Amino acid sequence: MPLGISLGRLYGLVRETRELQRLSDPVSVSGSRAGELAAALSVGGDPAAVRVDGDPSRALASIRFIDGEPSEAEIGVLRRAARAGLPLLVVRNGGCAPIPSVLPENVIADGVDLPVAQIVEALAHAAGRSAPALAARLPLLRPAVQRRLIGSVALVNAFTAASPRTKEGHFRLITFTQARMLFLLRVSRGDMLPDDPKELVVAAGPPLVGAFGMGLAARGLARRSPIGGPVVRAALAYVGTLALGAARLRL
Repeated sequence: MPLGISLGRLYGLVRETRELQRLSDPVSVSGSRAGELAAALSVGGDPAAVRVDGDPSRALASIRFIDGEPSEAEIGVLRRAARAGLPLLVVRNGGCAPIPSVLPENVIADGVDLPVAQIVEALAHAAGRSAPALAARLPLLRPAVQRRLIGSVALVNAFTAASPRTKEGHFRLITFTQARMLFLLRVSRGDMLPDDPKELVVAAGPPLVGAFGMGLAARGLARRSPIGGPVVRAALAYVGTLALGAARLRL
């Protein structure tokens, strides 16, 4: 295709976007301050996206409040959730021993004031692939999810540009990952892809053209640079991806 993205990959992007848009599982919150956190996370969004004492096996992520050291029952709940591949966060009041089945960076210290900002950042990271769908329903998560998405894609593109592949290979891969980023940013804002094929073409056009145009601009700068080499290509891919993501957020 002229934009460097095959019909198969374009179809995959649309399918991935629609699968994320259909995700309706909530975040499960349990423990002493679960109701308080649920109310804070759902401000301006969908209250059904955060469920207090819900079934963790049917959740996109689980947040557990623990006072002091976890009990055997709590450890059992966390282990079952970890075996199921569920992203786990623990908000802890007191205690110092490591918590089994939970990554240290996913353990957040509780305080007099609920650490909402830290929880939002950790949840945006832990939710992984489901994060854009969750941000669509919980606007409080959107800045963190969008920032992480743009930053991670910019790093991937920088490594791609610095790799020993051919320049044409660089261009196709970077164009595709940038287009995917723009589609996922659309999901995070709650924008739905239309079902009508003609409307779908109109909706998909700007991300593809934007990624392609940014790629052409970066290639032109790389050719005119007096230095050249993989470092320059990586820097241009990184900065270009950041600029493309920032521009999409302003629209």
